[in-house]
Amino acid sequence: MARALWLGHAAFLLELGGSKLLIDPWITGNPSCPLTLDEIRDVGKVDVVCVSHDHADHLGDAFEVCRKQGAKLVCVYEVGVKAQEEGVKPEDIYGMNVGGTIEVSGLKITLVPALHSCSVGVPVGFVVRGEGKAVYHAGDTALFGDMALVPRLYGPLDLALLPIGGFYTMGPLEAAEAVELLRPKAVIPMHYATFPVLVQDAGEFVRLVHQKCPDVEVVVLRPGETYEF
Repeated sequence: MARALWLGHAAFLLELGGSKLLIDPWITGNPSCPLTLDEIRDVGKVDVVCVSHDHADHLGDAFEVCRKQGAKLVCVYEVGVKAQEEGVKPEDIYGMNVGGTIEVSGLKITLVPALHSCSVGVPVGFVVRGEGKAVYHAGDTALFGDMALVPRLYGPLDLALLPIGGFYTMGPLEAAEAVELLRPKAVIPMHYATFPVLVQDAGEFVRLVHQKCPDVEVVVLRPGETYEF
């Protein structure tokens, strides 16, 4: 059984294939995260940390988790250079680029495109595969047609984690269109309600997905809740 624990904003703790993977672990200072770093550590050792880009609300506590727990860091090359400069061991860094796949801790992790901005490197999303399941974390992104390639190459997708907040990323309209391109078994909305400028609830997204893709399960979590699949 795989699990996705939403930690608020774009942060997830994914348990898949016997490993624990943190994605975009903005924990400290995240107003929507119900757990502290110590409480997350109590859940069990983190094996892998994935960072989609270097904005503070996504890079978050990634380097600290890697330094203190020896977790492997999966990111674009330039973020990996930054990690090494800030004390993450070189042997714990997988500084990749878009299109690359790495096998680490029993998982296959592929970096896929995202349309956004960042300070170093390029923004990415992730496809994480293990125990016969595939999870897509879109990172911060706008809608783009080549999302349809993700399930064609790496699917079918068991779960998609999509931003819906607008302003910085897709809003509900675009995210629902993304669901139609991706056709996952289930989708969890993320990156909303954290800041005043973002969409404050998932209601419109749920309505649009039910119209476009009634066969896709929409899972609306509160921060700290878990979805099992």
